[in-house]
Amino acid sequence: MSAAVEQHRPGPGARQAARLGGRIPALDTRRLQLRGPRIYDFGAYAAILCSDRAEYMGGPLSRTEAWSDFTQYTALWLLHGHGLWTIDAQTTPSAGFVILGYEYDDPEAELGILMTAEAEGHGYAQEACEAARDYAFDTLNWDSVVSYVDAENTRARHLMERLGAARDTQAEDDLGDGTQVWRHRREARLS
Repeated sequence: MSAAVEQHRPGPGARQAARLGGRIPALDTRRLQLRGPRIYDFGAYAAILCSDRAEYMGGPLSRTEAWSDFTQYTALWLLHGHGLWTIDAQTTPSAGFVILGYEYDDPEAELGILMTAEAEGHGYAQEACEAARDYAFDTLNWDSVVSYVDAENTRARHLMERLGAARDTQAEDDLGDGTQVWRHRREARLS
C-alpha cells in the first residue's frame, strides 16, 4: 500500500517539481538514460529495497525507510550537486538507480547501484556505473569515488572488478565493520 506522500498531485506544485527535476543532468549512454528521479519512480525503488534484493544493503527495508532513503538521495542534488539517478533502459523504464552521493555516516561519496530483477543480466549496471563515475571525474572533477560492498555480495564484487576499481584496505580498516571499499580512480580510467 502506498502512502499519500507517494502520489503524484497534478497542479502548480507538480509543474515546479518537474522544472526542478529537469535541472538534474541527464546522462545518455548507448542503451540507457540516467535522469533525475520522479515521484512515480519510487515504486521501483521500493520494490528493490523492500525485498530480498536489499539483503546486502541492510534490508529488506520498510516502505517508510525506503521512502526516507529515496528522498535523501534525491535531496543531495539540491545540497551537493550530485545524487540519485533513475536508470531508464530502452525497453524498461525505472530499470534501476545509480547513486553518486553520501549516506549520513559515509566518510566519502559513494558510487552505488540498485537494479530491478527484470533489468539484471543485460550489462546495464556496468553501463550506468561507468556513466556516473565519468560524471564524477569529468564534471565534478573528483579524483576518486568509492563503492561500499558487502563481502558476501559476489555480483557486486565482480561488477567492481569489471569497472576497474581496486580494494582500498586502508579505507576498509578505517570503517572497521567488514565492508569492502572499492575505489574508482580517475587515473585508472585514463590508463
